[in-house]
Amino acid sequence: MRERLHRHPAFLRAYRFLPHRLLGRGVARMTAATRPAWAIDAAVRFWKRRDNIVLDDFEQRRFESLDDFFLRKLRPGARPLGDGFVSPADGNLVGRGCVELNAPMVIKGQRLSVERVVNGGIHSLDLSAYDGGNFAVVFLTPRGYHRVHMPVAGEVLDVRWIPGRYFPQNETALDHIPRIYERNERAVLRCRARAGYEFLMVMVGASLIGGIVLHGLPRDEWMRTFPAPWGRLAQRGEELGHFAFGSTIVCILPPGVSGPAVRHPSVQMGQTLFSIPP
Repeated sequence: MRERLHRHPAFLRAYRFLPHRLLGRGVARMTAATRPAWAIDAAVRFWKRRDNIVLDDFEQRRFESLDDFFLRKLRPGARPLGDGFVSPADGNLVGRGCVELNAPMVIKGQRLSVERVVNGGIHSLDLSAYDGGNFAVVFLTPRGYHRVHMPVAGEVLDVRWIPGRYFPQNETALDHIPRIYERNERAVLRCRARAGYEFLMVMVGASLIGGIVLHGLPRDEWMRTFPAPWGRLAQRGEELGHFAFGSTIVCILPPGVSGPAVRHPSVQMGQTLFSIPP
């Protein structure tokens, strides 16, 4: 019944009236709690049973909190790296296509402006180099793996923060809440591949906690209205950050460096997302 209410069209349309930040703070306290241990263990068992979560690919240990459970790490070798530009995370591939700056990105029926998704009316990153390129949208489910990895070897040059709300992003929500990726909080990572081209990864905060975390870059250093330099060098598959709950990553590549994104309904971190010409 709770699951049906959470996905009911009337509830989703009314979500904008809820106090998003207040709800997020309350849920964050609950998921960070480590006592009593029996209650944490019971909550983990409930979550595993309700969502049929299989932990074969993850470290086998006791989880000290729900945060610890949601941010569980993969066991070594669980995600071998494929060829090309690999998926930065596990999730459902809810959108893919060609970038056209004068036309909307269409994602599950939502018509979204690339300019609004990336710059949000705050920043002025020139997007002309991406016109004619490719994009892919990976939705990290709340039941899945929440860590974000580098899709190709290179450098994360800087981060642009866009403040916003925390609407849910499941596929039912996309049918009833307009322009979610233009309205939720975002961190835009401008990256340069070792091969020389630049690409973007837009981390979109989701309902309740929001929870965009960049490893090695404190939130107060990038949560600002101007680009925050990072200069993070990373190998392909190296961990960059995580989401405290399910969320979304929008990958945007320039023309000429990749073929269209794969057509699979879901992808895993390390699986080929875009082929890259030799």
